[in-house]
Amino acid sequence: MLAEIISQNVTVIQSISDQLKTPHPTLDDTYDSGSKAEQLTLHPEVLSSAFLAISAASQLIATLKLPGLSLLDRANCFHIPSAFRICLESAVAEILREGDPDGVDVAEIASKSGIDAGPLERALRLLATHYIFKETRPNVFANNRLSSMLDSGRSSATVLALGQRRDKPIVNGITNIQGEKYVGTDGITALLEQNADEVYKASAYIPDTVLSNDWSKTPFQRAFNLEKSIWDFYEEYPAHLQRIQIAMEGFVGVRPQLKLLKGFDWAQLRAGSLLVDVGGGNGSESYEIAKKAPHLKIIIEDREETVKQVTGPTWQAHAEKKSLLDSGRVSLLGQDFFDAQPDDLGKVAMFFMRFITHDWPTSDCVRILRRLHAAAAPDTLLLINDQVVPYACPTPPSLIYPGSWTPDVPSPLLANLGEASAEVYFIDFAMTALFNGQERTLGEFKEMAEQAGWKIEKVYQTVGSRISQVVCSKI
Repeated sequence: MLAEIISQNVTVIQSISDQLKTPHPTLDDTYDSGSKAEQLTLHPEVLSSAFLAISAASQLIATLKLPGLSLLDRANCFHIPSAFRICLESAVAEILREGDPDGVDVAEIASKSGIDAGPLERALRLLATHYIFKETRPNVFANNRLSSMLDSGRSSATVLALGQRRDKPIVNGITNIQGEKYVGTDGITALLEQNADEVYKASAYIPDTVLSNDWSKTPFQRAFNLEKSIWDFYEEYPAHLQRIQIAMEGFVGVRPQLKLLKGFDWAQLRAGSLLVDVGGGNGSESYEIAKKAPHLKIIIEDREETVKQVTGPTWQAHAEKKSLLDSGRVSLLGQDFFDAQPDDLGKVAMFFMRFITHDWPTSDCVRILRRLHAAAAPDTLLLINDQVVPYACPTPPSLIYPGSWTPDVPSPLLANLGEASAEVYFIDFAMTALFNGQERTLGEFKEMAEQAGWKIEKVYQTVGSRISQVVCSKI
């Protein structure tokens, strides 16, 4: 049955490929988001069929592989981020792009990047075994579709010059990165490096935190021997703050299917309505909203230090963003979302929260949402833009809202499509590692919202992604 599901859905993809006269990309291709081949992968029917085929293929592998080896593979997966970070910080993808398309000898790569060839060779081979890079002949490696996404587009010399300061000692595991490395990029390398650095190290301390039942510190604090919170850490280490802020853009960049998400219709808000972007960070999403909805006024709120070091400089350095500030259509406000909203804020049509609730335990989220509830008018909306975690069993009808993506999953596949949906569960653990936070199921969103005086009205989702817009009104 699993083989049939794979065959049927690959046939669907091939049929659409033939109709559009566009081949599906292969692993040997270079990734180009604007190519017809990559656009084919975002076709809704192709996405749906791909998810079913991936789910069936991963379940078939789990069925056929010896169970002990399957368990051992999963227990050893932590070595992959180690190899990832070696290659990312050594500008391997850039060096390969600049070299012979048929491959570059690892000795040459190591010479240019300034590290030993032996560990680099083994890191590349581990990644190539997982289809990231390819070994074209012994000890000679080239980019492929996956590894080419690691390429920042800059010269390898620039990437290495802006890389981690190797002349400074690493204290308590805190890397000496330079924030300038990520400025002006698509954020994908920032995202991957952050995952292979801070998240990877912190995740090792999740079991100690859970099994001790001691949540007075986050796994992140334990990993780096910190008393201060992660937010205070980012203020002390602005390069790390820059990286995580830019990584949020990469978070969307590695999910091109999000372009298919129609989302909330901003025309529902009247001209002159005020939208408050709560914890808006560098304001990237507010900028997108401002372009789509020029009739709205927007306030971007975040901590004073974030506005000073990140939001303000980002908007002042960008001509269009600066013009939005100068016109008054967009303004910046230093505001801690645990504090009461300013009395002079005015009537708010919508409080918008993007990737905020997953950073915090539920009790803290309820505190934040209650602050917004207290400042809201009777018709104020709350839009939470975050991941919705699917259950591994069928979703109860009571938790299916208008707009929910509930794929028709054939037996014997898991209701959540198994490993085809694995990323949302990885990110859930990442939130625990960094913040004692979590991603949430719709049931958990419902309970959290209602504790703070809000109720879910609609959910906007799209095929192939769990990033959702959860729209709430006041109870």
